[in-house]
Amino acid sequence: MQVFSKRKDKPRLYPFLTPHDDFRPFVPLKPIELAISPDGKEWHSIYDQQDLNRVLCYMHSPAPTVQSDSTEKLGINDGQRLNSSTYSNRDLTMSFWFNGLDEPDMYLAFDALQRFLDTREPYWICWEDWPQRMYYGKAKFTAPTYTSDKGWTCNVTFTDLIGLSRSVGTSTSYVLGIGNNALAEQPSYEFNSNSFTVMNQSDILVDPERRGHPFKMILEGSSKGNMKITNNTTGDSISRTNGWSGKWELDEVNPMLNGNHDGINTDHGIITLQIGANNFVIQNFSGKVTVDFPFWWKS
Repeated sequence: MQVFSKRKDKPRLYPFLTPHDDFRPFVPLKPIELAISPDGKEWHSIYDQQDLNRVLCYMHSPAPTVQSDSTEKLGINDGQRLNSSTYSNRDLTMSFWFNGLDEPDMYLAFDALQRFLDTREPYWICWEDWPQRMYYGKAKFTAPTYTSDKGWTCNVTFTDLIGLSRSVGTSTSYVLGIGNNALAEQPSYEFNSNSFTVMNQSDILVDPERRGHPFKMILEGSSKGNMKITNNTTGDSISRTNGWSGKWELDEVNPMLNGNHDGINTDHGIITLQIGANNFVIQNFSGKVTVDFPFWWKS
């Protein structure tokens, strides 16, 4: 998946230069490339927008997770009982710098930055110095601070609507970086046996039913009947009575057989993934299993 620009002449911080070196490709701060995407698949880098030439992001700051708890008072019990806990919105701040040709150029650059980041619909955003994580939300601008008659700085607040970062790509198409619970040996998410371990390298439980997390388990092969998928780590399971052949898929909580809804033939079970190792057993099935889901992190 191509997230950032393929340009070879990306802006760079001034190195040590001699009087004979060309200084034009360099800028007086360390720029951070960012890219946005409406769907997390097709990306648009700020460096590929011609009208944003020399508009540079030079700082972005992660924010702590914010938990929202629902509690209830029970009789005369001390304290309160925790009913539920969710992650709430949080604000990520990024700063931009521009130095152009003249005053009209300065105004046009700010207008172009708004056009790029300020939308009615939420989108995904990813930064070069934190490249394996993306955030879903919307941007809000502050008024620019004019540093001259041709330059400005500006802060933009990106409201993370999910409250967690998500991996760019999924378990079957991703690159894990430092700090993303990466393991010394890359685990597989495709299996040819009926007993296997799925590694959930997230900071949280993957729960497609209550939390709405994307999750797919795809079985390609056949069953003579009474198939049962069990996650022995969590105790979750789903069963199907009749025999079948082809492609059976659990898409979040929706069973599908060869592209058609198949819930009527199941016990409507669900599958979740605990943090770390999840030990699976599938009864009465022969074929290939693929487990496809994104990872979620707090920062």
